[in-house]
Amino acid sequence: MKKIFVDTGAWYALKNRNDPNHQAVCRFFEILPSAGIVCYTSDYVIDEAITLTRTRLKNHHVAATLAEELLSEKAARLIYAAPHYLPRALEIYIKYGDQLFSFTDCTSFAIMESLNIEEALAFDRHFTFEAFGFRQYKE
Repeated sequence: MKKIFVDTGAWYALKNRNDPNHQAVCRFFEILPSAGIVCYTSDYVIDEAITLTRTRLKNHHVAATLAEELLSEKAARLIYAAPHYLPRALEIYIKYGDQLFSFTDCTSFAIMESLNIEEALAFDRHFTFEAFGFRQYKE
């Protein structure tokens, strides 16, 4: 089984038909059942995705629907950052102060390290930072 971490931008793109990554994310989730891929995400990512969806789309219903879908774990396994992954996330955050990582990014990196997840469905450069050896998922 191939493991992929799904980041905030992918969840948002899934709900925003005008997002440039919307079609690619939809294709990804369409092939998922037959591709032997297990997706993971975190509670911190879910929080970001719901908030981002609500504020950018200005649509509470769409954001609430996303929340229900993500918390049901049908699309991805939900990993809780606290308490297990927070110490490592803080180490990453402090060590790479020259990078523009959010603390949520650092929790994602800590989870990916621990679970040996090498790829992320993500649209920002943070997930290709050389020090971690992660890759962005490509179709």
